[in-house]
Amino acid sequence: MLFIPYLRGTVYVKSWTATDDLLFSVEEPGAEGSEVILTSINIHCYNADAYYGNEILQNGIIRANAVVWFDGAIRVSDLHFKNLNAGSNTTIVITGIVK
Repeated sequence: MLFIPYLRGTVYVKSWTATDDLLFSVEEPGAEGSEVILTSINIHCYNADAYYGNEILQNGIIRANAVVWFDGAIRVSDLHFKNLNAGSNTTIVITGIVK
């Protein structure tokens, strides 16, 4: 019997904890790894609520202890986050399958 694994490719996992109320990405543009593209992505939020979106606009809200997911090709460095409430430092964990 031929075994075909359910997941193919490399699993990506990276986290970032905010240390201030500025905009951040877990992969800074131009840094090594910044061009990672995922075919599906889970964004986990811990400690405090956060805004999320792109570099220009962050209208999405992800609550602490929640998960947001997307299917499709997504460049990790295009996702940006910031604390929803000043001084409440969020932790963002991104997991996904590398394209």
